[in-house]
Amino acid sequence: LRLIGQVATTYLVAEGPDGLYLIDQHAAHERVLFERFMAQRDGEIPGQALLEPVVVEMTPGGARLINEQLPILTRLGFQVENFGPNAFLIRSIPALVAGSDPGAAIRSLVEDFEEDETPFQAEVESKIIARVCKRAAVKAGQILSPEEQKALLTSLESCESPRTCPHGRPTMIHLSVSLLERQFGRTGAR
Repeated sequence: LRLIGQVATTYLVAEGPDGLYLIDQHAAHERVLFERFMAQRDGEIPGQALLEPVVVEMTPGGARLINEQLPILTRLGFQVENFGPNAFLIRSIPALVAGSDPGAAIRSLVEDFEEDETPFQAEVESKIIARVCKRAAVKAGQILSPEEQKALLTSLESCESPRTCPHGRPTMIHLSVSLLERQFGRTGAR
């Protein structure tokens, strides 16, 4: 794909041999981060120490969920410690998502587990990774430099599953040449 530009500060536009592609930069970045995380999960995922630890307050139920998942969080690059009743001290986050809000990442994990009726299945690690990537991915409306756009597109093209984010939303929409011709009333123009 050849990058053409950015539309509405949310979508990248790329040209392929068979038409145009509109790429949701948030969903695409989420997919790229997810696959990088999953590739590292066989070993210990490196953490990035925070300059200042972050304290996160939880409900009693949320605190219980975090305590149950502390070993998995540690394997994924988080360093989280109990810090009083229903409070946790975050000392590091996965290096792949350095720069994201550590407190928001932990809170979103708890929200995800509270919404899921079966959160402690074998898929718990990939659920945690998907949730962290969702929080760390570029946001809709965030303006990317041309170099960042190209890097994102190149990274997405190298993914095993480039068409969807880890939650199943499409990362791109294909507009074929024949669809474009029909839309512009140019049927049989070739």
